[in-house]
Amino acid sequence: MQELTPRQREILTLLRKGLTNNEICKTLNISANTVKVHLANIYKILEVTNRTEAVSAGLEVKDNDEKESSPKDLVITFQTKGTFPEHSNAYSLYLSIVEALHQYHLFRIIDESETNVNPSFLIEVSASESGEEILYISVKIGNSHEILWTTSIKINSDTLQTLAQKSTILLFRSIVLASAKLKHTENSPIPYWWYAATYCYAKLENRSQESFEICKKKLGPLVKDESFNDFALYILASAYYFATLENWGNAIENAKTLGDLARKAMYNAPYSIYSQMIMAFYNITIGNKAEAIAYLKQVIEANPQAIMPRTILSQIYLLTGQEKLATELIDDCIKHVPESALQHTHQAKTFLLLLQGKIEECKNLANQVLLFTPKAMAIRLIIIACCNILGETDESKSHAKKLLEYYPNLTKGDVEQLLKGVTESKKNYFLQCVQSIFANK
Repeated sequence: MQELTPRQREILTLLRKGLTNNEICKTLNISANTVKVHLANIYKILEVTNRTEAVSAGLEVKDNDEKESSPKDLVITFQTKGTFPEHSNAYSLYLSIVEALHQYHLFRIIDESETNVNPSFLIEVSASESGEEILYISVKIGNSHEILWTTSIKINSDTLQTLAQKSTILLFRSIVLASAKLKHTENSPIPYWWYAATYCYAKLENRSQESFEICKKKLGPLVKDESFNDFALYILASAYYFATLENWGNAIENAKTLGDLARKAMYNAPYSIYSQMIMAFYNITIGNKAEAIAYLKQVIEANPQAIMPRTILSQIYLLTGQEKLATELIDDCIKHVPESALQHTHQAKTFLLLLQGKIEECKNLANQVLLFTPKAMAIRLIIIACCNILGETDESKSHAKKLLEYYPNLTKGDVEQLLKGVTESKKNYFLQCVQSIFANK
């Protein structure tokens, strides 16, 4: 008899747990049509005619077969070390982190007892034996002894939910950035799509046209592959979204490609949080901010640890005059997101400070952001606006010169495009603050 593929075994396992087709869609981030196709193939291989018969026939599948993983799976094993009191705060935090990590819908998290699986990452957790409430976390590649990242988390006055959210964001970000530095080999336990996507993720933090070209080159062929991957598609779509904001390349072609990526995402995985993010990107570029807000809210509800949708949503609120909602969202981000991951949140806050008239504070924060993203058009424009308001003409000219070095063909129309959807009064105010850039062009 023909054997089931790893994905078919995964779906069969979910069938045995009583999940409906719709629940399987959401669990595996695949479309309803894809589930139906897999089920039809499962019925054919098991020589049955319905799901009830498939569940019964599936009991004969060998345990070892169920534990095998596809080379394209991203598998994480959590392993507890030493004395770990089950009723301690450290243990509760550990369980909360595992639950929160599931919400990224990227990893297949397995129990440490499944010894027949070679995981992509092994995460070791332990508690302090001194009586102090501390959780120690180390991330290793596969079953090797090579530590990618390690930290200790002191359980303080924060609620466990808040601390778990901060810790999970830090853990996820650290795994991503550590993965971006790895070299992929044929024997690597880490799938290539993850290596390529995280490499591009790290590059995009620089917000430069060079990073955009790298993403197109590295992820373009990958998303055309027959094996659809929503996360890789999401990173590529992020690159095209930033390209529309930062005026990299041909704006019309970039918007068209982003639309193509959105259609591909919704066709293959309409319930995926990454497909919903791509749809948010696309709706922003075509000026449909109401639809974008709806998609971003869905993503935040599905994964409260996601930083990007929170940042973009706060920016949309700012652009559409909903300053109170923007302030609440930014403050919530600052409360729950680790300092090392607040870079993009700070970008949104700079514009808020500008609109609130807190010019010195805005300029100082924008300069901090500029250290990490020197080619970010929006941040450079905000600093120029601040300098002009403060009467710092020479500094304004210096930033304008640097901006035009990065974007020599920049026009007032490009800045207006960046402000698309902003209330007329705020748009005119901002354009007036930066009009000196174009005075001598």
